Amino acid sequence: MKILITGVSGLIGSATQTHFKRRGHQVVGLTRDSTAADNRSLFHWDPLSGNLAPKALSGVDGVINLAGENIAEGRWTERKKNSLVQSRIKSTELLVKAILSSSSPPSWMINASAVGIYGDRGDEIIHESSTTAKDFLGNLGSDWEGALGPLSSSSTRTISLRFGIVLSKNGGALKKMLPIFKLGGGAILGSGKQWVSWVSLDDVTRCLEMLATNTNLSGPVNCTSPHPVRFTTFAKTLARVVRRPVFFRIPSIAVRILFGEMGNATLLSSCRANPAKLMESGFTFEDPLIEPTFRRLING
Repeated sequence: MKILITGVSGLIGSATQTHFKRRGHQVVGLTRDSTAADNRSLFHWDPLSGNLAPKALSGVDGVINLAGENIAEGRWTERKKNSLVQSRIKSTELLVKAILSSSSPPSWMINASAVGIYGDRGDEIIHESSTTAKDFLGNLGSDWEGALGPLSSSSTRTISLRFGIVLSKNGGALKKMLPIFKLGGGAILGSGKQWVSWVSLDDVTRCLEMLATNTNLSGPVNCTSPHPVRFTTFAKTLARVVRRPVFFRIPSIAVRILFGEMGNATLLSSCRANPAKLMESGFTFEDPLIEPTFRRLING
C-alpha cells in the first residue's frame, strides 16, 4: 500500500512510518516546512491557510492523520485552546476536502482522536458507543471526529481512533515521568482512584496496520489496552519497576492550581475505556498488562 501520514515528526507518526515501511509499504508524509518538501516522499501543506500540495494524494491507498498540537503541554489559555482546536479541525477538513475532490480517492482514512472525548466517568466502563462529554475535550473530540462527516457518503472508509495514553520511553507521558520516578519523586495525583486508559506505542502501530486492512471496521475505535488501571496502580507499578518508592501524594486542588483546566482534564479525570471493537475484530494486544509493559519499555 501507499500511505499518506501526517504528523510524521511526532511520537506516533514517526513510529507508524517506520512500522509501515518495515512491512513493505510506501509511506509519504506532509510537512509545514516548504523547504523540506521534495514532492516525492514529503509534501508541503499548511492546514491553517488551506494549502495542500496537489500531488500529495496521488496514488495513495490510505491516509493516517495524526496532526494536532499537544494537549498536555502548557496551561489551557484561550489562545492555547484555540490552537488545539484549529490544529485538529483545519487539518482534518483540508484532507477531507482533498479526498472529496480527488479523481481516485484513498480507500480509507484513519483520523486521530482521544478517549478524553468521554470526559470524567468514574468507574463506568466505556465503550465506543458511550456518550461523549460536553466539556472542552469532549467538544473538541466531537468536532474533530465530526470533521470526517462529509466522507460518510463517499467511498472512503473512515475511522476515528480514540487513543489512551500512549506509552513509550522515547516520548510522551512515560518519557516525562521516568526521570522523576527514578529520582524517587514519583507521586499519586489526586485520590489516585481515577482510571488510566493506556496503550503501548507498539500496539498502536500494529493497531493502525490492522485497521488499514480490515474493511469491516469504521467509525470510532478505542485504542487502549483491555486492562486500564487506577492511577495509584499506574504510579506504584512504575515506581516498583524503577526500584524506587512513591512517598508523595499531590492533592487534587494542588494539581488544579499548578496545571489549571489542563491538569483537571488530563491528570485527574477518570476514563475506564474498553477496546471493544478491536477485541471483537480479533486484534491481539502484545502489551495488555501494565507491569510487563513497563518492564519491557524501561529494561528491555
